[in-house]
Amino acid sequence: MNQRLRYVTAMMVLFAMLFATACSNSSEGTASQGVSGSGSSGGDKQVTLRFAWWGNDPRHKATLAAIDAYMKQHPNVKIEAEYMGFDGYNKKLATQFAGMTAPDLFQFTYEWTVDMSDFMLDLNTVKSQLDLTKLPEAALKDFGSYKGKQIMVPSGMFAATTIVNQDFMQKHGIPADTVWTWDKIIEEGKKLHEKDKNAYLLTADIDVINKLLLQPYMMQKTGKGWVNDDFTPGFDKAQLTDGLTFLSNLYKSGAIEPFGDSTAFVGKMEQNPKWVKGEIGMLIDYVQAMDKYKQALPNGKIGVSPFPENPGAVQSGNAMVAGTGFSIWKDSPNKEEAAKFINYLINDKEAALLLTTQRGIPASTTARQALQESGKLNPDISKGLEFASAKKTVAPNVVSTNAELAQIVKDAIQKLIYDQMTPDKAADEILKGFTAKLNELKSK
Repeated sequence: MNQRLRYVTAMMVLFAMLFATACSNSSEGTASQGVSGSGSSGGDKQVTLRFAWWGNDPRHKATLAAIDAYMKQHPNVKIEAEYMGFDGYNKKLATQFAGMTAPDLFQFTYEWTVDMSDFMLDLNTVKSQLDLTKLPEAALKDFGSYKGKQIMVPSGMFAATTIVNQDFMQKHGIPADTVWTWDKIIEEGKKLHEKDKNAYLLTADIDVINKLLLQPYMMQKTGKGWVNDDFTPGFDKAQLTDGLTFLSNLYKSGAIEPFGDSTAFVGKMEQNPKWVKGEIGMLIDYVQAMDKYKQALPNGKIGVSPFPENPGAVQSGNAMVAGTGFSIWKDSPNKEEAAKFINYLINDKEAALLLTTQRGIPASTTARQALQESGKLNPDISKGLEFASAKKTVAPNVVSTNAELAQIVKDAIQKLIYDQMTPDKAADEILKGFTAKLNELKSK
């Protein structure tokens, strides 16, 4: 048994009770549904495919509709849907790999590549059933390949953007064409909060602070990724201290909503009462989140502007990401049929209209064009992507997304925000934790 298999087996034991609980929860746990197709086999071999994914209710409904449409086209194929929320999904998948009970195909993210790549089919072996020519070569290489194997087909692409409440800006006399730099956010945010104690230029949860404020701020200066490919930090202490000083000043200036008020809305900032009441000027989030912010302010004018960047930035730090997609279990007995179904999900125009943007903006040019022609793609989402694609940046590698590395940073950030640590001490804590964890990851 190799090292990764031992790792997965141990994970199976550790989380067995968690899975049992999650699977019994109908709203957040796994929901397994066999979706029957219409018609009978046209002489083709009957095939049953198990397809697993995570998501929310809109994604589940859209995917089930696509499954039903596919089975009507292919009466010999029955697809059993296994869906759940994100929490616990990767642990369940790891358990299934270890127990040789994995689904034939499944939604995947490149963030799990290091631990799970040994269980994935090289999709180059099913090229006759899977057209990858409609997807950006960089997306396939940067996010779907590992050690010479194509283990994932990206289903969607996204990037971060600045989501702006234009009514707020007009009310506070901030020009619509303002070019937002990190320094400008502090400068303007400080002034408007001094005038109106209920108003904040910016708000962010801890994940956004880490991934979309601190990391891009520093990467714009270093010109490197967050973590180098050789498992070393992409920054030194002076650069990290500078980035943490920026965060500290952001809060001390009043430019950003107090952390204690925003932290209750991690991942759901559109529900933040201050956003709903029009007391927040802008947020930094991924483009596909645009619709939910508009829905929270149905009578407001919401738009997008380029990602913040100080003059002289070496790169934007805001990569076009194709982080999730579809993969096939290497021991699936139905590899070619699974590949045919993936091809439908990513390239078929009918599937595109059913799935819309539930897995990000379609990575396939065929699917994206179908959405644009149908009017189902929000123009501001396309605009946000265009802003990001106009800038060059370093694509995030797998190790830079490690959850334990992120937690090290987030723990130190919270101590910084609450004045329990200076930027200098917080930098020491992060570097100490990073060094230990990166050495551990490198040894795997």
